[in-house]
Amino acid sequence: MANREKKDRQYRFWVLGLLWLPVGIWVLTAMRFMPPTESGEWLLKTLIQSWSLVPLAPCGLPLALACRWLWRLEFRRTAVFTGISLGMLTVPTAVTAGLLGPLAIAIYTAVLSLPAWIGAWCLARWKHARETGASG
Repeated sequence: MANREKKDRQYRFWVLGLLWLPVGIWVLTAMRFMPPTESGEWLLKTLIQSWSLVPLAPCGLPLALACRWLWRLEFRRTAVFTGISLGMLTVPTAVTAGLLGPLAIAIYTAVLSLPAWIGAWCLARWKHARETGASG
């Protein structure tokens, strides 16, 4: 039973890790450009037309993987805070970088995930030093 729960968690991580950036871009676009008189029909139409955001899915993985590392280090609140805060910064930046093309989006999202990677690395070293110092 525990093995199945672990696979379910991994599946949820990959779905979230791949979809957070395209969904965030779609929500930002809908909030910014939705005509005030339109109803759900406009949202559904733009959702159907947003198939072009699918190639952006891997661009969200650097931040998702850094947050996963923080989560596995048992810094769960830090992982959630980091993911939300850097994600909120990454989405509008990815929209702006989209004017330069998909390669720019990949570069910008990778660079904006660097604080999460640096923080996870520092916390991993701190945790390792604390554990080895306590046992030695």
